[in-house]
Amino acid sequence: MKDSSRHLLRLAGTTTVFLTALPAVAHAYIGPGAGFVFVSSFFILLLTFFLALIALLTWPIRWIIRSFRGRRALAKARVRQVVILGLDGLDPDLAEKWMDEGLLPNLAGLRKQGTFSRLRTTFPAMSPVAWSSFQTGCNPGRHRIFDFLKPNRKNYLPEDSSARIETVSRTLSLGPIRIPLRRPSLQLLRKSRPFWHTLGEHGIFSTVLRVPITFPPEKFRGVSLSAMTVPDLKGTQGSFTYYTSDPEEQARFTGGYSLPLELRDGQVDTWIAGPADPNSADGEMRIPIRIKPNETGATLILGKSRHALPLREYTPWISVAFRKARGIVRFYLKSVTPHLRLYMSPVNIDPARPPP
Repeated sequence: MKDSSRHLLRLAGTTTVFLTALPAVAHAYIGPGAGFVFVSSFFILLLTFFLALIALLTWPIRWIIRSFRGRRALAKARVRQVVILGLDGLDPDLAEKWMDEGLLPNLAGLRKQGTFSRLRTTFPAMSPVAWSSFQTGCNPGRHRIFDFLKPNRKNYLPEDSSARIETVSRTLSLGPIRIPLRRPSLQLLRKSRPFWHTLGEHGIFSTVLRVPITFPPEKFRGVSLSAMTVPDLKGTQGSFTYYTSDPEEQARFTGGYSLPLELRDGQVDTWIAGPADPNSADGEMRIPIRIKPNETGATLILGKSRHALPLREYTPWISVAFRKARGIVRFYLKSVTPHLRLYMSPVNIDPARPPP
């Protein structure tokens, strides 16, 4: 009996363990809403794929239609090409006075050959306001540009009125490395449509060169090179750098960035400050440079390249390469003795190699 009882107990224990190891049967209820969501998501993906396929297959046809419309528009035009030249800040009284005095013969010739009349300016009469009205044909109440700056509605600090640059606030930390979870965003704050968008819709190709309040560039039928209000690589409206070995000048310096210099063994080692770098202890990307004074000025050593720094002359534009970003700068050597003083322009975006 004892053996049979032990056998039964062992059998019961084994059965219990086996049953508990088996997955339990779960009962669940899926409402009709979940089904609708699943079906609608499937159809959205299917529709997106279908539209992308249609856009790819019809691209040659659309290109031919646009080209045909452009030829038709040019065929109906009374002129083949129109050039609009804008001079920012030109005083009309002085312009007319100097044309009458023969000091502006080319403008006087244009006035004589065509039609000349004054145009009213905007209110307020400021460059970003006037250029925005020129582009859109709207008053400031429509395009929403009233000044160079505007107050931030959260902290009332001044900020750029024409473009918004949003940095990445959320990152993924992997030890000392921080990976941004999204790309920084750029937004043009000027409202309304510029006239070259309308021209593009009718097949007219436009070239827009250095027109203010055009950053970031918008997609249209043409090419564009932005000008006024374009930020530098640091995201500011033009922050220059001033290098000096004069401690008194360093103490009273205002504006831009100032870096102290210390001459050692006949040379100075410093750096060019660039865009923000979340993985750097300094918070910015840096490119090391070396300055060697000589009899005619100084020599700038940037990586493997050497650049002459003549005294009181601007250098040509010099390309500087940061990680995933390229810029261009110019230097102006003010003095070598008794103190080394060097000005560097803001690190501007390289138009030939803009950031991705």
